[in-house]
Amino acid sequence: MKPEPELNKDGSLGFAAKFAERLRSEHSDAVADFVTTKDIILKSVNEVGLFLYFGGTNSWLVLRDEDGKSIEAWTIVKN
Repeated sequence: MKPEPELNKDGSLGFAAKFAERLRSEHSDAVADFVTTKDIILKSVNEVGLFLYFGGTNSWLVLRDEDGKSIEAWTIVKN
């Protein structure tokens, strides 16, 4: 997990970082030293990106299974 969010130019937290902090707060019992210690169930791939990176990443492309296949690749249906 990314330890600190990026700040806006004025030094404030952006909307995504505020939402990510709320997610982290709700699951604080499952995190120690920025590592998850229990399973956490989030509502979407986007929430996972916010939870792990405070946003700013496309989790559909970044998160991959043990074979290196992205979530996006898993969603493509071939005829």
